[in-house]
Amino acid sequence: MSFGVYITTGESLTRLSTEIFNWLVEVRVEMELSKPTRFALRFEDDICDGSFAVSGSKELKQDEKLGLFIIDENDSLDCLVYGPVTEVKSNSQLGGPGSWIEIHGEDRRVEMSRVAVQAKYTGLSSAAAAGILKAYKFKDDVQDTLIEHDGKKKQLSQRGSDLSFLEDIARKNNFEFWISYEVTGSSELGILSLTETANLRTSPDRDQAGSVPQVPVLAAPSSQSLAVNPPRQQCPGVNKFEAKIDYEKPIAAKGNTFDAAGDKAIVDQVVEAPESIDPERPVQVGGVKREAIIPPKVDPEEAFLAKEAIVFEQSWFVEVDASTTFEQAGFAIRPHQLIEFTHLDKRLSGSYQVMKALHVITANDHFTDFTVHANGLGGDS
Repeated sequence: MSFGVYITTGESLTRLSTEIFNWLVEVRVEMELSKPTRFALRFEDDICDGSFAVSGSKELKQDEKLGLFIIDENDSLDCLVYGPVTEVKSNSQLGGPGSWIEIHGEDRRVEMSRVAVQAKYTGLSSAAAAGILKAYKFKDDVQDTLIEHDGKKKQLSQRGSDLSFLEDIARKNNFEFWISYEVTGSSELGILSLTETANLRTSPDRDQAGSVPQVPVLAAPSSQSLAVNPPRQQCPGVNKFEAKIDYEKPIAAKGNTFDAAGDKAIVDQVVEAPESIDPERPVQVGGVKREAIIPPKVDPEEAFLAKEAIVFEQSWFVEVDASTTFEQAGFAIRPHQLIEFTHLDKRLSGSYQVMKALHVITANDHFTDFTVHANGLGGDS
């Protein structure tokens, strides 16, 4: 049985040569929310005509961009990851037989981590992020941020790599940062076009400006439904379903809203006023000047984001580890997706968001272990 994976090399998306592909043993792709997607290709290797067949191949050299696509039953392609080779591991056995080589890489976010930059920006941090993403030739999908930076009191400074700067923007605005792909073309003809979209936004989608911190309602599309314990005549969508419910997490929170006039005045404070500083605190030590740190003043937008972060993070109190195959599921599972589980008890049936997924592809099957979480029980999010 042949691999259900299509591998390309280079920016031209040239299909990996048959001479190299035939040595392929396993493909692994690791995905997680807001983290780079990493991949590994494991090949057998042997000495042919005085040299190893796979080691040293120009198609798998350092920084060569590899594309990993899966092929569905309609021969359509779905890109799991596209990015440069970052590491090579190999084992050479005496005489050749038993040797192997592993090619490791990750998505193109790694290209943004290689140079430290010092810069200042004005306006919204989302606009600064969009400009950086376009410079790396990504199609950008950036949600507007709330805080207007003026270069003085509200500075937006970068002192580090573009990747760390974008991750910092995501963290401060309760966004996620990930890359998604859209494929057009034909695998049979070897003609492909790949669009890389850099997403810097809330996930699941939710409004921020002008609304209270909200717990998103999860609603998975009907095409992404997995049956856990269906009737005998139906095939299950998963092989494993292990759930954990944390009842100690808060399930309610007091929110805030902005004034309807649009002046961003706080109607209901989202943070309590800081305590007054007691001059006797902290405990004084002879010969050392010690002063309590005064809490910084919080702007309405900053207070809103702080509250939203607490509400959003604490709302996820159901977590499930599951396992399936590509054939069972009928679609590629990846972070940020919303998936519905059916044929369960009322508590656990409903929609979940994928947190992470591990794809392992061999000549026999395409296995997927994944973790999802939910912010409600009984299908109510």
